[in-house]
Amino acid sequence: MAREYDVIILGAGMVGALTAVLTAQKGLTVALIDKHSGQFDLSVPPAYDARVSAISLSSQQLLEAAGAWQRIDKSRLAPYHKMVVWDGLGDGYVDFDAHQFQRGDLGQLVENAVLCDALMQCVQDTRGIDLYLGQSVEEQGYTAQGVAVTLTSDRQLEASVLIAADGANSQVRLNNGFDTVEWDYGHHAIVTTVEIDQPHQNTAWQAFGEEGILAFLPLPSVADRHFVSIVWSVTPEDAQALMALDEAKFCQRLHYATNRRFNALSLTVPRQAIPLRQRHAKHYVQENIALVGDAAHTIHPLAGQGANLGFSDVSALVPILVKAHQRGEALGSLKILRRYQRARMLDNIAMSASMEAFKRTFSTQQPMVVQLRNIGMSLCHRSVSVKRQLVAHAAGIK
Repeated sequence: MAREYDVIILGAGMVGALTAVLTAQKGLTVALIDKHSGQFDLSVPPAYDARVSAISLSSQQLLEAAGAWQRIDKSRLAPYHKMVVWDGLGDGYVDFDAHQFQRGDLGQLVENAVLCDALMQCVQDTRGIDLYLGQSVEEQGYTAQGVAVTLTSDRQLEASVLIAADGANSQVRLNNGFDTVEWDYGHHAIVTTVEIDQPHQNTAWQAFGEEGILAFLPLPSVADRHFVSIVWSVTPEDAQALMALDEAKFCQRLHYATNRRFNALSLTVPRQAIPLRQRHAKHYVQENIALVGDAAHTIHPLAGQGANLGFSDVSALVPILVKAHQRGEALGSLKILRRYQRARMLDNIAMSASMEAFKRTFSTQQPMVVQLRNIGMSLCHRSVSVKRQLVAHAAGIK
């Protein structure tokens, strides 16, 4: 006999786990499935997780509502009060200061493993969620009431709606014929954690120049030692060359890429090179199925908005499902799920388009484009109102 739920969620990462907790808190029954064990390697600092997320104010509030934010050890959070962006091929420069806009910070940097661990604790403590870890969906079908799945353990589950939170290479998206618009960025992102020779001043630094697009994201200091997470976006050829360098030479290249603002002393975790691809599903929903997070859309990581876009999907979808459940409506009906699609698709498309334009503008070294972007950055730097709007948008404040 199949076990019945209101919602089945495939993928227990940040977006899937948050969806499960917020949905179950409102009285819906949830099956949460993931092929992984649900255990996260919380390395002892300064061996920070190489993958970090910049969490906006609106995302933080959502995580607080789930009870996850409160579970994070504050020593693993790094608020950033300023963001400095400069053009290494000119004199263009923009800085954003939280105090200028009467804000405590512009956001918080947190390791993905730390955030996933906090969310998994919430999942395990929330009534109404059944965890199916170390398992995948073997078969998917439909019933008169919704969707049915068979797990690799042969266990059968049924629900009104299946939520795909299974990442950029979503099997639910592929198996159910969701069409996508996608292309390679022609860049790889090198990520790692670096010890630097001076305080980062709780500032996120971002540089554009001959060495590619480089973000330095502040991490908590340890015993007067200072650390940053880097995301270095370069061509595949340059990525291969950088990955082949020994640690000392790699650190020298980092020093040059920051216009010698920092000395990179050492790497605290191994480097990873991640191919970058933009992908956007033409539709987020079908009858009884909804895509969220990276399963629906992926963007360039240069603005650090990927996690926040996924959390915004959750913020839109959960109230729609809860209201439909309270009214006795079929959660998986296309009429219900399209409300979520309408709420999120335009914002996500706009962000994807702006990231593509930003990447094209700042990855070129054509003199005319370089001159124009330096003029634009200088104008932005002098306009407090423009910067205020950008900060509000990044924070998720309408």
